[in-house]
Amino acid sequence: MDNLHGILVFLNVVEAGTLSGAARKLGVTTAAVSASLARLEKKLSVRLLDRTTRRVAMTPEGSEFYSRCSQIVKDLDDAERVVSQSGREPGGLLRVGMPQGLGRMWLIPQLPRFTRQYPAVQLEVVCRDFSAQTRDSELDISIRSGELQPSRLAARQLAKCRYAVCASPEYFEIHGTPKTVENIDQHVCLTYRRPRNGRIRQWRFKGTGGDYSRPIRSAMTFNSNEALVAAALAGIGLIQVADYYVSRELASGDLIEVLPAHKAGGYEISVLFPHYQNLAPKHRAFIDFLVTVFNEEPWRSSALP
Repeated sequence: MDNLHGILVFLNVVEAGTLSGAARKLGVTTAAVSASLARLEKKLSVRLLDRTTRRVAMTPEGSEFYSRCSQIVKDLDDAERVVSQSGREPGGLLRVGMPQGLGRMWLIPQLPRFTRQYPAVQLEVVCRDFSAQTRDSELDISIRSGELQPSRLAARQLAKCRYAVCASPEYFEIHGTPKTVENIDQHVCLTYRRPRNGRIRQWRFKGTGGDYSRPIRSAMTFNSNEALVAAALAGIGLIQVADYYVSRELASGDLIEVLPAHKAGGYEISVLFPHYQNLAPKHRAFIDFLVTVFNEEPWRSSALP
């Protein structure tokens, strides 16, 4: 660290192209710049610059030293910016994207907690299913469900959903309750067609050897999980959906879950955001909020390790 002043002088000389140019930028004399360089080269026992009256040129050793030192200075600047930002109150516009179902069923009802704590942050919430390619630059923070595609953004896993099989009390009064996974075949089952690829999603169950998928004979098919829930509430049949879609209905008794011992894990939920060195206080505040939300029931019991 004793060489830090000389290193900064060296970097300025390289970037200015002349000793006099670096001197003007630093607000010192050309002689002072020359003396600082001489002391640094003596300390390192190597010549960093070839000097003429009109310009300077880096030696091979100087080029290597410049590359390493310029990165160190950049890292120091980044560290200073992050620490400086951490002391500021979160504020300004924050554009947050989230899947429609997860947003409406779970995240949006939680937002008053965030706005009460950070009233200076103005949220713009974009709800849509990410069936089409989404440019990272459109959003400040993006909550995604399922497998993540390669991205220049950083990602953090928040939780993992689980699949619940359920139906209305009226349905069970008429058709009875399945006692085993195999009994499902004797029931009216409602299935989900994935909008992304047009395939009908198989139901997943937990077995002795781990989770497995099972094809289901469908009496009716929907391309919306919310429509599946509405159909189940109408007493049409059994459904299997991510448990957050039916958490309120199960709590109220409007739907009843069956086969809970065979409840399988589903897709992961993650948040995408700029890399940590570029995070503003508003980004950090919202990510911390998401971590808190997904560390509560019903997510805690199925949280990722």
